[in-house]
Amino acid sequence: MNHAALAAVLFLTLPSAAIAQAPRPYLEDRQDRRELRQDRRELAGDRRDLGWVEQLLAQYDAARASRSRRRIFRVEDEIARTLAREVHESRVEVAKGRAELHRDADEGRDDRRDLRDDRRDARRISAIQAEFGSLRGHLHRRALDRKRALLLELHRMSLAELREDRRELREDRHDARTDAHR
Repeated sequence: MNHAALAAVLFLTLPSAAIAQAPRPYLEDRQDRRELRQDRRELAGDRRDLGWVEQLLAQYDAARASRSRRRIFRVEDEIARTLAREVHESRVEVAKGRAELHRDADEGRDDRRDLRDDRRDARRISAIQAEFGSLRGHLHRRALDRKRALLLELHRMSLAELREDRRELREDRHDARTDAHR
């Protein structure tokens, strides 16, 4: 092979090798942006959930104070629907967590912790739903107090979920900045 042919082969193959390596940072940037968008959506959704739980708690207290059976039953129906949505949402989050754990092997520890937390929350929300369901329609003081305590626990869980969303958003922002400086 003469020098001109060798130079032509090298010229044609070396740039393609450099181009083949270029998409990696682009793919990481895209993944980082996708994760940040997802974090923001989850934060917004969890803020709405918290507002909804706070509204239900206020409605429950007002219905209880009015001693109107019809108002209490109406609020309890809404609480039951909300708990059903939360149970469904928690199951979806567990499924997403499982998929993410299998997809992102390099972030395994964080993903395992997130999945463990999601499973714990899913079990607790299901337990709240079951207990609330068993108390529905009961209007004696202990039942009313316990239903309110369950709502307060759901409220605490919503606050904890917001804190977790904020932590996840900070983590992903940090990861994006770190990836950008590599």
